[in-house]
Amino acid sequence: MDITLRQRDEITILDLKGTVHCGDGDRELEAVITDLTIRGCTSLVINLKDVTHVDTMCLGVIIAAQLRLQRRQGVVLLLETPPRIRHMLRIARIDEFLLTCETEADAIRALRAAGSSSRGGGAPGRLVDA
Repeated sequence: MDITLRQRDEITILDLKGTVHCGDGDRELEAVITDLTIRGCTSLVINLKDVTHVDTMCLGVIIAAQLRLQRRQGVVLLLETPPRIRHMLRIARIDEFLLTCETEADAIRALRAAGSSSRGGGAPGRLVDA
């Protein structure tokens, strides 16, 4: 698995590539996300476009990141989730908790809207599919 980190203003984007599975993948992903949250990241986009497989251990890492960021009034959003992975999320009902956007522009808009609504008293972590 390869992880590329990008920044779009206040939003951090992780581009994942390859197979994301238990072993090196989950620990590496968890270390990157932990470092980001320590540094104050509250808006995280995880791009799954080039991911060929993800296992439940790595989904657990992503869910833990969502919980951690929600406690900080933040959110994790999945980007370009491949159909097979989207189906797995739907079966486990994780898609109700980890929302996905089809384009990076949609993800940025959704996160900015969530940020402004949480500052205005809205429910943090609540996004509408863009």
